[in-house]
Amino acid sequence: MGFPRHYFAEEEGGPPSLVARCQRRVRFEEVDALGMVWHGRYPSYFEDGRIAFGDTFGLPYPGFRDHKIMAPIVQMHFDYHLPLRFDETTTIITTLHWCASLRLNFSYEILKAGMTRAASGYTVQLFTDDQGDLLLLPPPWIEDFRERWLVGEMAS
Repeated sequence: MGFPRHYFAEEEGGPPSLVARCQRRVRFEEVDALGMVWHGRYPSYFEDGRIAFGDTFGLPYPGFRDHKIMAPIVQMHFDYHLPLRFDETTTIITTLHWCASLRLNFSYEILKAGMTRAASGYTVQLFTDDQGDLLLLPPPWIEDFRERWLVGEMAS
């Protein structure tokens, strides 16, 4: 099954997207009276995907704090395909798409057992300093990450 690449077009001259995977088990507290994961719980699934991505590719959450950088989500979108139910193990596939401008374009695919798509979506994050002021130029830590990605030193 392919990734939902329709959210972000590949930029000409940009490197291939970076992909990380993780698994998550549906907890009882996440299901509603109908026995399925309540729609308001899906942002935490996306967050688990971003954490796995950061750990895999060297952009961990503590690194942002250590470098006095924030990356607030400014846009989030979900498409629900099939319900998730208590005790199911899901696979979260998180893809970072290259963007020449300074932002993080992540797409996500949440798969049920058997690799059936339960949900998909995306987030867009901008960079700010620790005071919340928008950054127009990448800080050295992010510039290094982008340069290594651009020259092909990172692969999924």
